[in-house]
Amino acid sequence: MLAGSWRITLVAPPGTGPDGIRHVPVALCGSGLTYPWRFDDRPLRAAVRAALRAEGAARALVFPGAEAVWIDDPGLPPAVMDMIDCNPLEFWRGARGGRGVRARLRSLAELPVAVRYARRTVRRFSATVLVGERDAAWMRWIGGRDTVHVVPNGVALPPEAALAAEDAVPTVVFLGSLGYAPNVDAALFAAEAIWPRVAAAVPEARLVIAGRAPAPEVAALAARPGIAVAADVPDIVPVLSRAWVSIAPMRIGVGIKNKVLEAWACARPVVMTPLATNGLVLPPGHEALVRRDAAGLAEAVVALLRDQGARRAAGAAARALVGERFGWAGAAARIDALLRAAR
Repeated sequence: MLAGSWRITLVAPPGTGPDGIRHVPVALCGSGLTYPWRFDDRPLRAAVRAALRAEGAARALVFPGAEAVWIDDPGLPPAVMDMIDCNPLEFWRGARGGRGVRARLRSLAELPVAVRYARRTVRRFSATVLVGERDAAWMRWIGGRDTVHVVPNGVALPPEAALAAEDAVPTVVFLGSLGYAPNVDAALFAAEAIWPRVAAAVPEARLVIAGRAPAPEVAALAARPGIAVAADVPDIVPVLSRAWVSIAPMRIGVGIKNKVLEAWACARPVVMTPLATNGLVLPPGHEALVRRDAAGLAEAVVALLRDQGARRAAGAAARALVGERFGWAGAAARIDALLRAAR
């Protein structure tokens, strides 16, 4: 949507450029692409410089992994950093509640490094953007600047005709990238602590865990009664719209949970933990669907499975909210304003 107001050149890995936008491909290799020091960023720097020589640029919108190019090069154009999530907050939560001692120790070791880097990022860019207020509050505190802004993610609203009818079997879905540690933790928590309570109350119900690249421990959940694992589904809309209820029992992690917005867009109510509400406005009547523990989450799921009218009303309210508050046009307008103000 920014292409309507700006002439855009995208410097990014091959295959990531949308149609109609000039794309300068650059290959990035390394053990992890979240932090620039974990891959050789010289090709990225060269590609940015080449694009500037060829096209020029009045402003830049920078995504995670490219921020170091701006941190130590004052000759580049004014820029807005779309950080999305607060990495120090994620590591802090992982250190406190990660699954296993090793995972917690890894998060604890990453925390001071992430804090130092986040401080440098906030102080270098004209504006830093995150998707949730909790993430933004941490970044303001770490960076000591009031240049941190909240711009929630958007989601495409599927047309009514694309939404399938509920499955004949009471179906609960958990959706996410199934190799990502917070989602792995949530899927295991759902299967081990929440689902036995739901199955005891609604024996015919089934839990579908859907997403890309399941970790081995998530894939193994398919061996449990009443649980299916759907790996790498090409289209999530049919999966979500056949479900009766979606769940987001997040205990660690940061940012907006796109899984919640996607379920709401398909008119499906979501039972979730308070952490999963970050950056979101709850639809009317959804307060009772936010629970803190396995017993409360299971209770809310069972209540919806037993009450078709309640879940359909909740789903309709959620879809309406997404249409009003979480479209991409609103997010693009906020980013546009920040770019124009960048100095």
